[in-house]
Amino acid sequence: MSIKKLPEYLINKLKAWEIVERPASVVKELLENSLDAGATKITLDINDWGKTMIRLEDNGSGIDIEDLDFVLERYATSKITQEEDLYNIASYGFRGEALASISEVSKFTLQTKTAGSQTGYQIQKVEDFVELKRIPIWFDHGTVVIIEELFFNTPVRQKFLKSAQTEYFYIYQLFVDFALVHFDKAMILKKNNNTVFNLQATDSIGQRFLDLFKKDRLDQIKTLDYSDEKIGLSGIIWDAALCFWAPDNIKLFVNQRPVNDKIMKKAILSAYDRQIKPGEYPLACVFLDIQPNLVDVNVHPRKLEVKFLDPGSIYNLVNMVIKQTLGEQKIMTMNQEFSKYQAHSSTPSYQSQWSIKSNNISSTLPAQSSFFQAQSVFQQNSLAQETVDESFSLRDSSGEYKLVGQLRQSYIQLEQADQTFFIDQHALAERIAFEKMKKNFEENGKKPSILLTPISLSIQKLPDLDEKITQLESLGFDIAPLWENTIVIYAVPTVLQTFQIDLNLILQKIIFLDPITLDSILHEIFATKACKLSIKAGQKLSPLEMQNLIKDWFTHIDGMFVCQHGRPFFVSIDKKIIDKMFDRT
Repeated sequence: MSIKKLPEYLINKLKAWEIVERPASVVKELLENSLDAGATKITLDINDWGKTMIRLEDNGSGIDIEDLDFVLERYATSKITQEEDLYNIASYGFRGEALASISEVSKFTLQTKTAGSQTGYQIQKVEDFVELKRIPIWFDHGTVVIIEELFFNTPVRQKFLKSAQTEYFYIYQLFVDFALVHFDKAMILKKNNNTVFNLQATDSIGQRFLDLFKKDRLDQIKTLDYSDEKIGLSGIIWDAALCFWAPDNIKLFVNQRPVNDKIMKKAILSAYDRQIKPGEYPLACVFLDIQPNLVDVNVHPRKLEVKFLDPGSIYNLVNMVIKQTLGEQKIMTMNQEFSKYQAHSSTPSYQSQWSIKSNNISSTLPAQSSFFQAQSVFQQNSLAQETVDESFSLRDSSGEYKLVGQLRQSYIQLEQADQTFFIDQHALAERIAFEKMKKNFEENGKKPSILLTPISLSIQKLPDLDEKITQLESLGFDIAPLWENTIVIYAVPTVLQTFQIDLNLILQKIIFLDPITLDSILHEIFATKACKLSIKAGQKLSPLEMQNLIKDWFTHIDGMFVCQHGRPFFVSIDKKIIDKMFDRT
């Protein structure tokens, strides 16, 4: 079979399919062009989920008449002129492919006018027919692009589209993404001549969120704010009270470009560890601004992904900033209707230094030598010989807490100023146990423990097996290759000997991680053990047992928190609420 060069028209259609996958792809390119043109108001009209018509109007700079000849030419662009420009891309579009590709698979019309011009110009293209003419235009400056009958000349492509509802959903999500990152611009979305959004420009991402989702969530919003000479991180995240069962509400932007980046997403989910339950996802809008030469935005045909020069640093930064912003807090407060709970907005900072005011009790506890050593968290009999401290109280940056007693043998009551607090004794006890196990692992659990019988493990051949073995040895494994697809384990970290687990299964899982880590596995083990060993709901506690439990809390945990399963442990009721219940307002 001989090799032949494809005709130009077929080459153009193949290239168009790389850019124009579905109606949402067209919308993305048009929105990016408008924003690059400096538009401050954008109106997007969608008919028949984008198949029949997509119309976008903006008030950007417009296109000069001398440039109109190049509008539909491939690789004609004003954004780059030399190779060095590829490493400092600051605009959305730069390859000059968008309009050329869209016009290949639609009936294309563009109307434009620059500031100061008396008239505008219109360019139309339907397959090989192209017409450019001068026309009167009603607006001062800007551009209107009308895309009709998308894929009319490539019916096979239409068969791969999803349902009307699904295709419109992609457009809707895309519009929301751009509206969030460009909250300082007016943006209008219409569907079949009905207005879906009429968003006015605002100076707050929080206000734009409220305009989009029409929910009063300001009390649950936490603002991200970090910057240095090379990178900045901003945006908003929501506390753990607002969660979803899918990651669709994690919005990521790099240099104002909506992206789907696994590194940033993993860093966000890790920061919410033990704040939300497994399988839940937070709502977050995270904007990363980075020097253009530190990120490659040209690794995906539709620029949906980016590649960082130093992905590890990006992960650490995103994870650190979100952790610091969230803290480990989840105080709940009873609302005015006494019928539901909402997230408290003024909890003590997770960075606050806790102190204990007591005549008899030391402010620090000795490190435990065993994961299962009996403690006040696990067993009551260890307290039998101790006496109650009548002057016992607790203090943090917001004031002094006094122990009142136990409610229904499940909740411990504290008072502080005008607040009454109820603590879930089981959730608190298991989190303390969890933290102690973590600390013990860091101090002792990584030491190698020799196996009486070495384990021979067959694995799929890995090109970087030597590097994997090095990583495993740094965690406390003694491991060596035997055959091409077989390794032998002579010793494992002490923690894996302490807990009886399937080493074969664990190794088969972690050896394919990059980098190799035991964190997720150990968290699951510690959480399960802590739950089983801790004080239970319905267990009566003496005053001394309550004192020691709360003492352990202030000693081992910085700030307010949730248990490792994601449940809150701390509920507050304001004195004003109680007074109102008794008509004392």
